Amino acid sequence: MICVLLLWPATTYASGETVEKVTVKVMAAEPPPERIAKRMNNSVATVGEQMLTGRTLEDVKGNQAGYEKLIREIFDRVLVGYSVENVIITPGETTNIVVSITPWGDVVRDVALEIEVNGLSPELTAIIKKDIGKIDDQVSNVLVGLPVDAVDWAGGVSKTVIREMLADKLPEFRSNLEITTGQHTLVKVSLIPQGPLITDVNLSLRSRTIPNILLAEAKPAAQEAANMLRGLPVAFVERHKDYFTNTITTAAANHPIAKQYGLTLAPVINPGSETSIVLNAETNKYKISLEGSLDIGRDEDNASAKLHVGKYFNKRDEAFMEVRFIPSSVSWKFEPGWAHKFTETTFAGVRYNFTDDQSILWLNHYVGSNWTIRLERTPETNYNEFGVKYKMHEFLSAEYVITKKENWLRLVANL
Repeated sequence: MICVLLLWPATTYASGETVEKVTVKVMAAEPPPERIAKRMNNSVATVGEQMLTGRTLEDVKGNQAGYEKLIREIFDRVLVGYSVENVIITPGETTNIVVSITPWGDVVRDVALEIEVNGLSPELTAIIKKDIGKIDDQVSNVLVGLPVDAVDWAGGVSKTVIREMLADKLPEFRSNLEITTGQHTLVKVSLIPQGPLITDVNLSLRSRTIPNILLAEAKPAAQEAANMLRGLPVAFVERHKDYFTNTITTAAANHPIAKQYGLTLAPVINPGSETSIVLNAETNKYKISLEGSLDIGRDEDNASAKLHVGKYFNKRDEAFMEVRFIPSSVSWKFEPGWAHKFTETTFAGVRYNFTDDQSILWLNHYVGSNWTIRLERTPETNYNEFGVKYKMHEFLSAEYVITKKENWLRLVANL
């Protein structure tokens, strides 16, 4: 129990002097948490201002005992968990009110915080807890020191404070709180996703250096990792894009196909209600592709199949052989060649067509993940071919081809 005893010398006040301002100090042997103490001070100040502001100092001094008793009775009812031991008013233009309180029984000694996120994997829960950081320390600052019986009374303040902290650190989730009081208080926080959520995830694997059909073997592992995005807020995935990119990359990289061909994997995640993920898989050891094409708007040799087999000697130079089969004339074309990578998106080189005894100069430039610009020139015949290709799917592309004499649309199946 604590008592505050203050002695004033006899004081006289000029006639007409009134109380202009009220200040409050709440004192306790077991100081309440800072935020709760602030609320107590504000509550006492509100009552004190309504009761005393504007009254003459003579009136306050003459009825001081009555005012002190009234404030004590009000706060004995309001401050559940505390006994108001003493109220002392010091009259003046700025009147001071000191309220001495004592907690009932036990006080909260420590607080345990339990985070629940239904339906999320332990890995995602760990990311959320990392976002939250040291919030358990802040929760303790709100509750430790409160009388156990006062936790319910202060629960509104506590929950508001905790929700504000969570909203700041984890804006993509709303929180429900349940507080189990005791000397060892337990705070359970249930997090619920809010805002636009991811309802579907579409994953495609693409490569310029190995057949897409080989990548299909690694797709289930990558798809399983990508499925963790379902049900998450779009904004949360956007904020943690690096984490999800690394997770999907790791899942695909652990597949035997990735290890066998030394694949470098680079997912591109486009978060949205229907999230699309393009997993680019390239190798600096080989370049193997198999494709079939059908030309629409071209009369001769409008269908073909092509096999490309190449070997990198370093990260920029490739020696290759292309074999092309044309069904309409039942003919074969063998074209060995060399390619050089100038940048990550620009390649150029030369092929030699044994069948026609011609050299072909070529350049490919990739624009983003879906567009390719192609230019070929045959010096012996002064023939130029320009193409713009769009990849519609990992197994299908469309290219518009322009030459001096004719133009056509080419559909390319990428196996």
